[in-house]
Amino acid sequence: MIYGATTDIGRVRKVNEDSFYISEQEPFPYVVVADGMGGHQAGEVASLMAIDITENYLHNNLKSDFDCIEAGEQIRQAFISANNIIYTYAKNYYKIMGMGTTLTLAMVYNDKIITANVGDSRAYLIGDGIEQITTDHSYVQELVRNGDITPEQAKHHPKKNYITRAIGAEIAVKVDIGIRDYNNEKILLCSDGLTNMIDDDEIFRVMKNADSLQHGVQELVDMANAAGGYDNITIAVLERERMV
Repeated sequence: MIYGATTDIGRVRKVNEDSFYISEQEPFPYVVVADGMGGHQAGEVASLMAIDITENYLHNNLKSDFDCIEAGEQIRQAFISANNIIYTYAKNYYKIMGMGTTLTLAMVYNDKIITANVGDSRAYLIGDGIEQITTDHSYVQELVRNGDITPEQAKHHPKKNYITRAIGAEIAVKVDIGIRDYNNEKILLCSDGLTNMIDDDEIFRVMKNADSLQHGVQELVDMANAAGGYDNITIAVLERERMV
C-alpha cells in the first residue's frame, strides 16, 4: 500500500483540533481521521485520544486469521473503547466536559474495504469516479434523508456543522461499519475542513491527476485554504501500489 496524508490548521482557527494516523502494518493497513470539538483545546485532546486508543486497541486485538466481519467488529469495539474512555475522562475535568470528536477509519483487508465512522468526517472511493462511502451523522444529512432539503441546499445550510454523533459526547455511541469490495481504488478520508470548501468533483479531479498521493493531498489543502480555510483541514489517502 502507498499513502499520502497531512493536517493543516487552516487560515482562521488558532488551534488544530484534527488528528490522523496511518498504520502500514500488514495484513491490516488502514488510515484514520478525527476532528475534535470542545472549548479550552478540548477538541485537540479528544481527537488525539481517539486516535491513540483506536490504534492501541487494534494493535492488540486484530488477528491475522480473522475474516472481514470479525475484523470489522474489532474496529467497532475500538471505537466504543475510545468513546468510553474519553467520556469518562471528560466527566472528571470540568474544563473539557462535553468534548468529543468525529472518528473515521478505512482499512484494506483480503480485497475488501472496511470502513467505520462516527460524525461527519468522510471516506471516499476514487476510481473512475468519486463516491462517498460513509454517511454523515449530521443535522443537515437527516434533513436530506427526510426530503426536507436537497443535497445542494445542505452545502450552504447554516447548521451544516451540527453533528448528531460524536466519540466521547455521550455514554454510548453507535458506530457505522461498512464492508465492500476493493478494486485498487484510492480511498480518501477527510475532515469537513476540506469538504466544506471543495466540491467532490474537484477532489476527484485533483486526486485523479496528481503524480503522487502526497502531492494530491497537499494540492487539496492549498485549495481549501485559498477558498477561505475556515476550519482545520485533514486528509489521509491509501491505495494499493500498482505493479509495473
